[in-house]
Parts: sequence; C-alpha cells; structure tokens
Amino acid sequence: MVTTRGKKIKFELDSSEGELDGEKDVGQPVKPAAKRRRTKKSKSEDDDPAFAPSSSSGKGKDKATPDQNMLITRRGGKGGKLRDLMNMPVDIFAEVCSYLDPFDLRRLALTSKRLWDILMTKEARHIWKTALASVPDLPECPTDLNEPQYGCTGRGTRADWYFRVRFCTACHNANMANEWAVQNDSQLGLNVKYNTWYAIRSFCESSSAVSAPRRYRRGGYRGRNEDKHIYIDEVKKLVSQYEALPRAETEEYLSQLRVKRNYRMETGKAMQNWKCNQLASRADDIAAEKSARFESIKVKLLEMGWDEKDFPITNKDFRDLVLKDQKLTPKIWQNIKPKLEPLLEASRASRLEWERRQRQSNRENAIRKFYSQIGRETMGLSFESTLVSSFVPSVEEIFALPSIKPLLEDDTETVTEEQWIEVAPDARLLVLKGWRDTLKRLTNYPENGATSSSDETHKEAEGAASAKTETKAETKLEPGTETETKTETKTETETEEEISSSIDAMKTKLSYATSVFYCKGGYCKRAWWFPNNIQHARSYHYCYSLNELLDQLRPLQPEGQELVERLLRDLGLDPKTVKASEIDKEDQNQKTYLCTKCHEKTAKYMTLPELIEHYLDVKKWFDSVTEAIRTQPDACYPSRTVKSELPKIVNDHDWLSSDALLVRQDDEEARKTVLELQKAFRKECLTDPACDTEGIGGEDLENHSWRETLIITGTDTDQGSLENFKPCNTRTLEIHIRSKHGKEPDLETDTTLERFYSVNRCPL
Repeated sequence: MVTTRGKKIKFELDSSEGELDGEKDVGQPVKPAAKRRRTKKSKSEDDDPAFAPSSSSGKGKDKATPDQNMLITRRGGKGGKLRDLMNMPVDIFAEVCSYLDPFDLRRLALTSKRLWDILMTKEARHIWKTALASVPDLPECPTDLNEPQYGCTGRGTRADWYFRVRFCTACHNANMANEWAVQNDSQLGLNVKYNTWYAIRSFCESSSAVSAPRRYRRGGYRGRNEDKHIYIDEVKKLVSQYEALPRAETEEYLSQLRVKRNYRMETGKAMQNWKCNQLASRADDIAAEKSARFESIKVKLLEMGWDEKDFPITNKDFRDLVLKDQKLTPKIWQNIKPKLEPLLEASRASRLEWERRQRQSNRENAIRKFYSQIGRETMGLSFESTLVSSFVPSVEEIFALPSIKPLLEDDTETVTEEQWIEVAPDARLLVLKGWRDTLKRLTNYPENGATSSSDETHKEAEGAASAKTETKAETKLEPGTETETKTETKTETETEEEISSSIDAMKTKLSYATSVFYCKGGYCKRAWWFPNNIQHARSYHYCYSLNELLDQLRPLQPEGQELVERLLRDLGLDPKTVKASEIDKEDQNQKTYLCTKCHEKTAKYMTLPELIEHYLDVKKWFDSVTEAIRTQPDACYPSRTVKSELPKIVNDHDWLSSDALLVRQDDEEARKTVLELQKAFRKECLTDPACDTEGIGGEDLENHSWRETLIITGTDTDQGSLENFKPCNTRTLEIHIRSKHGKEPDLETDTTLERFYSVNRCPL
C-alpha cells in the first residue's frame, strides 16, 4: 500500500486489504494463480534493501533512511523504460498518476506487478477518484462498482451497462442471447422452467438500458427479436438462486431484485447517454479535423493552379487522402502530393469533356427551339403542337444540313439568334417541303380511300422512299453523269414561293366540307375535318406520326362521300364550295339539324358531324344484322318457332336508293314546335294503359328509367349489354316496328318480355 512520505512501500498485500473487490473483465477470464517458484536471488535484490524480507513487513520499527524514501532503486542490470519512474517519491508518483485517463491508469497498472500492487489497492483510491473526476460530464461511480471497474467498463467493442460487463464481438455472441434462444435453444443448456422464467425474465434483460440511439449503432438497425440483451451467466445465477429458495421467501427475493434492477436501469441509462454524447463529440472533432485538413490541402492546390471544380470529391482514393482526421504537415503533404496529381488530372479531363458535351447539348437545344418556331409558323395550325417533327422533317435532318453542321461543330456556348438568322432559309425550305409532303398524303388519302387501305398507302409511301434512295445510290455510282445530275438538280430546285403556293392549294382542298375523316374510336366524336383531325389524333389517340394518324382517322368510303354531298345539298349548300369551318361548330346550341328519316316524335336535333355519324351507324347496324340473320338466324331469334318466316329488316335510312330529303334545318319557332310535340308524346307514353299493366307507366323516364320493365320486340335484334337497354312502351314499339320492319305492329305477336343478348343493337 502507499503510505505517507518517509515510509516504505508495501508490495505484498495484506489479507485484510486485498485487491479491489468485484472487478471482472469477461473478455479476460480469471485464471488461478500459479504457484510461486523459488528462484535465485539476483544481485539487485541483495543490494536493494527494499527487497529484503525485513523491510517488506511495513511495521516501520527501524528508522527510515534517505535511500528508503525512493520507490525502487536498480543499481545493476539492464533497466526498462519505466526505470526512472520507479525512482521518484511516492507523493510525486501519485500526483502524476492523477492526471491520467482512467483507462490509461489501468494500462499503467498492467505494465508490471509492482505497479499493479501499488495502483490496485484501496490506498490508491484517491488516485482513481481524481482520474474519474477529470473526465468531463462523467456520471458518478455506481455503488456496485469500484473505480477501476467503472473506468474500464466502457472500453471494449460491446459494453452492457446493465450487467456491468464488456465483451469483444466473439465473446458477446457467446455470452449473450435473446429471449427466444433462452426458451428454445437446447445448446445453451439452461432448461429454464416456464414459471421460473416468467418470474425472473424482467431482471435478465437489459434492452431498455443499453439500447443506443439508432445513429450510434454499429452494423445498422436490427429488430428486437434479433437483439441479444440477456446475459447467460446472469440467467444461470438467478435461476439457481430462485429455485433454491422456499416459496415463502421468493417475494422478498424478487423485491430485492426489483430494487437492484431499478438502480441498474437508472445508472445504466446515465452511462449510456454519456457514452453517446462522447461518441457524438468525438465525431464532431473528427469532422472538424478532416475539414481543417481539407482546407489546408485546398489552399495548396489552388496555389498550384488547380480549380476547385477539379477536386474529385466522389472518388474514394481522393477522399481517403484528403479527408483524414490527421493534421497536415509538410512531410505528409510531400507524401500525398504525387498521389493527388493523377486524380486531379483525370478529374479535370472528365470535367472538360462534360462541359464540352453540355455546350453541344445547349447548341442542339437552341436549334430545336428555333426549328420548332419555324415549324409552327410554316404549318400555320390553330392549336399548339408540341412535336412539330411528327409531320415535318425531324430535327436530325436539320442537323445534317451543310449550313447547320458548323453551328454544331463550333465549340461555343450556344447558338445565338443572329447565327440562326443566317441559316434559317435552308431550314425553312426543308420544313416547307416536309409539310407539303404531309399535306399531299392527306389530300391524296381521301381520293385513294375507295380503292386502297391505309396499309397499302403506307407500303406505297415506303416504296417511294426506297426508290428515291436507290436512285440516289445509282447516281453516286455513275461518275460519268455527275455533271449532268448536278445540272438537273439545280434546274429542278423549287423556291419557297412555289412550295408555299402548293401548300395553300392543298390546304384549300382539305378545308372543303367533303374532305371528311372518320375516327375509328367509338367513344368520341368521329367526323373530323382538317386541321382539327390532327389535333384530335394527337390529344385523344396519341398519334405522333402521320402513319398513326391515317390509321386512326380514315377518309370516308365513296358511300360516305355521297352521304356528305347529299346532306349538304339538302341543306342548300354547294358541296364544291362550302368550307368545313361553316358547318363544323362545337357550340351545342347549334344543334338545328333534324333527320327526316326518323319519326318526328322520337328524332333528335343534331349537328352536321352527329348527323353523319347517325346515318353511318344505322347503315352499319343494318349490314351487321342482315349478315347475322343470314348466317345464324336461330341465335338472333331464340323464341322463333321452327321453320317460321324470318322477320323483315328494313334500312329506313338508306340514302343510296332513295332521293328523298335526308335532313332539314329548323328555325327557332319550328324547333320549339317539334320539342313540344315530343314532350306530349312522352307524356302519352307514360299514361299508356298497356304500360301500366306491365309496371312501366306513371314514372318519369329520365329520372327512373332503371326501374322500367323492358318490352323487347320479337321481330328485332335489339340487344346489347344490360346497361344499353332503353325502356320501351307500346307507342315507341309501334313506331319502331313500322320503320325497321316495314309492317303494321301487332303487339301480341311482335313483342316479348324476354331478355336475350346480341352484339347487334338497334340504334333507335
């Protein structure tokens, strides 16, 4: 033990003072002390009175000499690095040790047996307390730990603040377990009874005390079932103690464990929070050191002429050299400078290449912007078209022009408006030619619609393009005709005025009301004229090329063309001169056209496009029903008796075999009269006695049509999906039978309450 100055140091521990109790290091298992061997005394022992048996008694009978005030004096042999340390007075030695970190103090004690005997005694407690007090914000030492244990518990890869143990990674996996392993893993050999485990479980788990915040956990976040927070030795200890107690003493034992647990939880959380704060503080210090080192290197690199943009921060090798928690010294700079230069050169080359590509992209985008502006001005469409290249030459063809190539090849930041004005005529001429070819296909498509399909037209277009390519190839292969070819090309060159005049002529032709395009989609308006057909195909059907547009919007067949001409003539308009803009109006109030083939009591007012769709739908229904009756009559009329006569189907909207008036346009007074007539007819249908017997009458058809009982004609194929059924009454059925079946109605034989389905639904 360490005594006051002037007395000797006792190296042999008294039995009453011994080593500090309770210190345990699980990573270093305690081994039984080896037996002392009698060794031959060295010369230093004979010379040094401190090693004499009489001087080690520590009773202080003899008067101390000046030499005995020294800790250890070695006069012979080779001394170690701590030789001078052992020659200082005791109080100075204690003062020096008080400035050490607790962990460093323990490491000092482990350097030799004599230092261990000095520092690991109760007389040295004040040294440990001083060392612990020097640690900022460290919580007070718990009562169940001594100072050396408390100072060293936090050291190690894995520390458990609840059980006051520390492990390396391998020992942690071997000595800790989770709840599932304790109950089910037979390899642990615990064999804990359920009642016992239920009683002591809360005292064996340290998760609530040692769970560090997620940002400080090593190895990422793991689920609760995977975390190991149960100390196996502690479980064995508690199980043996609990099962050895009488039942009457278990409650007192558990209450003691509860008090112990609460104290461990309180102190463990305090130590855990302190540890986390230390880690955060250390992380901030490391970040500050890295930032200072980086700033120092940055200043030196800028002085060498490097640009900060050239620093490859994303490069791992560069970060490993620059971002270190080590101060930059001249020697370190000389070592890392040759390693940084190749990385900086590669980064600079990559940056310059990226900037070159960026400038090229800026030039291309500028040309695209100017090209789109020219395309919109040339096409002259009434709507905004985002993809001009769908119907004119693509921007890649613009890039390939000889006058445009230098603008792309020059390594400038962008293409200015002044530069574009110089080459704009060539781009405008190419756009005019492309737009003329598009209009030519749209103009010729209606003319060829009766004899060729869209696929054939596409094949012809592709054949023409391939023939053009072959002609160019043949021209290149004939060197003798090079001069003649150039002369012919020069004479055949068209001017902008000539191309513009041909475009205006084709636009005028497409603007006539007879140039109708019919949409295949059944959920939108189907009769379209130029240029609204392009807008419709782009907006509703996402057609981004001319071929896709012509597949979706096809011209009318000759029969449809004749229908349009008949409707225009019946309205008093000249089919050769009337424009589509005069009849294609979106205003719903312009529905003033009435079909004369429909009964006036059931007809609807429509626009001209709706009227065209109306006649075409009736014809399509008539053709499909006629074909269905011819091929599968029993499927169309399942209630028909065997070998009975098939019902007659009449196309009352036939415009080819009849010269009767197809449409009329009513003024406001006539329109009002017709609407009053139709309103009276609906009231008459609602009060029909025959409908009352079937539960149809007496209700508002517009609001309660889903409740009506459907009466389907037995002479009709008026089928479809259930939601397509319309409530029928006897008055409507009589009109239907007269118009569609050409006979006087007999409701007893011509109608039925059965529901049967077909794809051919009567539009009336």
